[in-house]
Amino acid sequence: MKNTDNKWNKLYSQYIQSNYNNWQEYFYEKMKLKRNFFNLVIKYSLNNKPIIECGSGTGKFSVYLASFGLNIYAMDLESEMVKQTKQLAKTIGTTNPVKVFKGDISSIPFKDNFFSVSHSSGVLEHFSDRKIVQLINEQIRVADTIIFSVPSQYFEKKMLGDERFLSRKKWRKIISKSKAKIIKETGYHYKPLIKRIIDIFQKPSRIFKPIALYVFVLQKK
Repeated sequence: MKNTDNKWNKLYSQYIQSNYNNWQEYFYEKMKLKRNFFNLVIKYSLNNKPIIECGSGTGKFSVYLASFGLNIYAMDLESEMVKQTKQLAKTIGTTNPVKVFKGDISSIPFKDNFFSVSHSSGVLEHFSDRKIVQLINEQIRVADTIIFSVPSQYFEKKMLGDERFLSRKKWRKIISKSKAKIIKETGYHYKPLIKRIIDIFQKPSRIFKPIALYVFVLQKK
């Protein structure tokens, strides 16, 4: 992803201030919603072989996974996001520090098969089909398993503005052109149940909306 001059840091700050009482509330709510995703990362991790998050953003997911004793690396392209992750790792993840660094998902600075899992959330939908294939190939070079989530066609908002809300069928087609294959598909919602119920009362047609985020687990062909 191109360097966005710390736009993501500004977007996250605005979002958290508008929707949560404080940063800690945001952190713990997101951890609950992502529980199934984290369970997949833990399931496919191998012994103490490292795990890398590509496009780690605020660092909340990497810090949470580190709390399980896993060997975690967090990589992001924005300097402010890297700083925020380091700060979070100091305040919450002190018992098992996260290795945080600035880097680009299109050129991950590690040898082949260094990681057990490479994971990302809300990253790949910002790229073209061709670039997504390249990014999958780069991740499968350094990791045994890729796990990523992307917004479906039923996701209700854009953050940066260039998100592509693709169908599950379209994602399968893109992945099929890479060096990886799908071994599992699942999904989850980005809102807690009570907020989803409120949404349905406000707009009843939302009851028919399926999963808001797709999750794909990939391994080498």
